Amino acid sequence: MRRLFLIAVLVALGLGGLLAVASPPPGEYQIKAAYLLNFARYMEWPASRLPGGAALRLCVLGRDPFGGALTSLDGRQVNGHEVRVRSADSLELAMECHIVFVSDSEERRMGLILRGLALRGVLTVSDIDGFAEAGGSIGLVTEDERVRFDINQASLQRDSLRASSQLLRLGRNVIGTKGP
Repeated sequence: MRRLFLIAVLVALGLGGLLAVASPPPGEYQIKAAYLLNFARYMEWPASRLPGGAALRLCVLGRDPFGGALTSLDGRQVNGHEVRVRSADSLELAMECHIVFVSDSEERRMGLILRGLALRGVLTVSDIDGFAEAGGSIGLVTEDERVRFDINQASLQRDSLRASSQLLRLGRNVIGTKGP
């Protein structure tokens, strides 16, 4: 199942050809950009937050570590929504976004950012250590030279976001769920 998700990530970036030819592997932030697109595919926002046909705004808060990797996502279609990639220079601008990648340059302000975006229907994603445990929606983690992710189900529920069961199964850890 994880292999299928990685293939979907590569195809989303237009890197499916990498599976067939010997080329250098995609960079870490190319893979993370593809994860952001796939998170959008497997996430559901309330209709009041993301009405049908509205643009899905994917934003980076802080220093952009993606280089040009996010540029390739701009204009893509996800569940009937056109993806619009932009930079959010402030917390106020981030509040207008549907997905906010919190850059590691914002680590010192992480608590303030997460409190400011809480209850606003914003999917927060970051590769800051302990991000999901601190209340972020999804924390990207590099483990054994592979990008994995932790999901904070309690944060998603608080923000009226719903992750598909497929996405929840693929998460390395799902935080904030009650055991059997």
